[in-house]
Amino acid sequence: MAISEKKNLILIAMISSTSMIFLNATLFPVALPTIQRELGVSLSALQWVINAYLLATAVFVIAGGRLADLFGHRKFFCIGVAVYSLASVMGAMAESGWWLVMARAIQGTGGAMMSPAGMSLLLHAFPENKRGKAIGIVVAIGSLFLSLGPFIGGFFTEYLSWRWAFIINPPIAIFGIFMVLKGVPKSEKQKETFDFIGFTTMSLAITSLTIGLMEGKKWGWGSWQTIFFFLLSVTLFLAVRGLERFAKHPFFQFNLFKNRTFLGGCFLIICAQFLLMITVFWPLFFQKVLLDSPMVAGMITAIGTIPLMLFAPISGNLSDRRGAGLPLMIGFILLFLCFIWFAYFLSFQNIALLFPALFAFGAGISFVMTPASAATLSSVPKSKTGVATGMYNTLRFTGATIGVAVLGATQVNVQDALFKDKLLKGPGTEDLSPSLYGGLLNNLSASVEASKSLKPEVLSYIKEALITTSTSAFAITNLVTAAVALLAFILTLIYFKKKGKEKKGEVSS
Repeated sequence: MAISEKKNLILIAMISSTSMIFLNATLFPVALPTIQRELGVSLSALQWVINAYLLATAVFVIAGGRLADLFGHRKFFCIGVAVYSLASVMGAMAESGWWLVMARAIQGTGGAMMSPAGMSLLLHAFPENKRGKAIGIVVAIGSLFLSLGPFIGGFFTEYLSWRWAFIINPPIAIFGIFMVLKGVPKSEKQKETFDFIGFTTMSLAITSLTIGLMEGKKWGWGSWQTIFFFLLSVTLFLAVRGLERFAKHPFFQFNLFKNRTFLGGCFLIICAQFLLMITVFWPLFFQKVLLDSPMVAGMITAIGTIPLMLFAPISGNLSDRRGAGLPLMIGFILLFLCFIWFAYFLSFQNIALLFPALFAFGAGISFVMTPASAATLSSVPKSKTGVATGMYNTLRFTGATIGVAVLGATQVNVQDALFKDKLLKGPGTEDLSPSLYGGLLNNLSASVEASKSLKPEVLSYIKEALITTSTSAFAITNLVTAAVALLAFILTLIYFKKKGKEKKGEVSS
């Protein structure tokens, strides 16, 4: 088989796996309100359905990169795709919230295995001056599925079942495995050991941080449990750094951060993935406050993903020609403007006024993700691309995990405080429990049942209060993302202000 044909097969395989992951990223959130009603899960459990996937990916993705180096990228990629597919079948059969959480965690583990191995296959197949374009093509076509995801998710949820969000994965997975086995020869294996102590310590550090952020509201932010998990996470992160010197082949190689481009890229991808998690809350807000139909909410959400398909190749080419700095600055400025627009115009409760911000979001993310990935991973030696990709993706999904936890906590805490205040000031509502009636907009059974005993004028006031407080809370949540986008822009000026890219090999291999 000609070299060009093999490259095309690798490209097709990466497109299929990326498309599957991208499709699920936007397809699944649209179904969350329906899942909450059908399975009777709490809001906290619903957030764990999202974060179980992200946490598992963050924990195992660096191990996936390292083990892919040791056992071969092709084999590990195929195993990861297979695990992802099997977990999807498990998710489709879920009968409870925690069953679904478990399925999502296993699915995240499969994604953690395939992502670094797949990226290494792609980077090794194309020369450095073509990688930005290749990654751009993968992201662009994958973004087509990202764009279709909300629409497909809305269609499945409204006319079939949310379970189809999982059933759709196995056929795509089988196609990707076939392409890899046909086009990629057996990968070389490195004769090194795996740092199990470092892996375990880092995994516990990320898990402790996530538990503290996710459960802080329920326990109380000043409670001993929350403080314990935060302190434990800090201690374990420091332990990872200290244990590095005792490992022959450290699990997390901090010397890679001596490379300015790699360090800056890791900072930026944490910020970018944090910002990307706002898309989890879009369909929840649209269905709860502005719309009733999952289908329509999915179509509106899709406006924020369509620009990815249009601008990802442009950002890749611009990064190849001018360096990563320019597209990154453009991207983070667009994201900042998007969130400021959202925060201001949400109070009008007119969905059409949000269209410019949704479009700016998609354009901004496309100008960030492709150049950040290409510049960061191309700055390390070829022998370290597997572990570098694993580290990069660990930090990326850690950013996503923190994003869901922080944005979710902001939304819930602010809304609860505002709603409680509204009830205290309302007509005959001062003695009502905010937690009992907080699920009315989602038609949760307990809230609906409790509302049957209320007078019509009281019920009307409560619903209006929920809409108003949900909108105000979501506006504040968008101000948080705007602050993070501004921080990312400043970091871009610090780390990517020069044109061009650092030469590969700054870090000793």
